[in-house]
Amino acid sequence: MNTGDLIKKFSDLENVPVDVDNVKAEIEKSGVVDEVYFWGATIDGEKLKGQFVLTEPWEYPEGAARRRVADIYYDVSMTDDWQRLVCCKELLHILDPEGCQASTEAEVERLFARLALPRELQEPVKDGAAVITDRVAVYQALAVLFPMSSRNLLMPKFKEERITLQDIAGFTDLPLRYTQLVMHEIWDEVYPLLVS
Repeated sequence: MNTGDLIKKFSDLENVPVDVDNVKAEIEKSGVVDEVYFWGATIDGEKLKGQFVLTEPWEYPEGAARRRVADIYYDVSMTDDWQRLVCCKELLHILDPEGCQASTEAEVERLFARLALPRELQEPVKDGAAVITDRVAVYQALAVLFPMSSRNLLMPKFKEERITLQDIAGFTDLPLRYTQLVMHEIWDEVYPLLVS
């Protein structure tokens, strides 16, 4: 399974908010990992909102089949809408191609350093695949948590000004700034790139 396939799997859902545990279940069902656990933590939310750690396969209980386990850490000081987006984004990293994952401690430190740079100092060529993939994963998570079918149902009411962006952010339980992006016409151009 790749991220585009996962987005497509959720694209026909009309009821929001999408439960992040359902996304987790689909990833576990794909066999890429056996188990995923979410851990609330105190993280410097200014620089980092979440982290994905894939453990080496291990036997638990002893003598059982080897299991691949992913741990996802998220900043407990974030609001629920941000926690949902961050947890889903980190979940999607499980599906990243190998060359796009930061695997060593040095690669992880480099990733954090590059992600913390202000926009004016970011250089995509120097960033590398792991950093670029991390930035794209926000939009992929948004596509999963705000399915296209749900957007299409809400769009006429939004255009008629019968519901607001704030209402939609409440329905989807997503941060307002990302809800605004999905409801903007540019999303019609972005979304096909995320599922291809």
